[in-house]
Amino acid sequence: MRFSRRLLPLALLALFSVCAQDRKTQHAKPTVVFVCEHGSAKSIIAAVEFKRMAAEKGLDLNILARGTSPDAEIPKPVRDGLKADGYDPGEWRPTKVSAKDLEGAKKIVSFGPDLTPWLTDGAAVADWSATPPVSQDYRAARDYILKQLELLVKEIKK
Repeated sequence: MRFSRRLLPLALLALFSVCAQDRKTQHAKPTVVFVCEHGSAKSIIAAVEFKRMAAEKGLDLNILARGTSPDAEIPKPVRDGLKADGYDPGEWRPTKVSAKDLEGAKKIVSFGPDLTPWLTDGAAVADWSATPPVSQDYRAARDYILKQLELLVKEIKK
């Protein structure tokens, strides 16, 4: 195949771009997604606590909190609980889960919602629906989530 002098730089640029994208994909951080119904309590608590644990254990992960029917904002009792635990929820807003969020995720955790409509690759979903309701007892829910997260850290480190 013969390239004209004008097309050679464009061909090299396109080749470099594809190689760079492949390299970027190979080194992308593994993703862990926590999904609850409203995306404003259990998934948020799990994500912030897991980010802390992952950092302490030297795990470089992309950690997401999502909801299937997200609330407009994080409820005050959850904000207060997060603040008491040393987290500043600031302007955090619940986010609706998408197929893109779950695609290729290293771990997907559901606090109850059926994620089948968003799963594109038949991924396994961990069921943490036994988590106590945050609305009834923030600390009980958080403590349950922490125990589950400790097991998750061990699983991911393997």
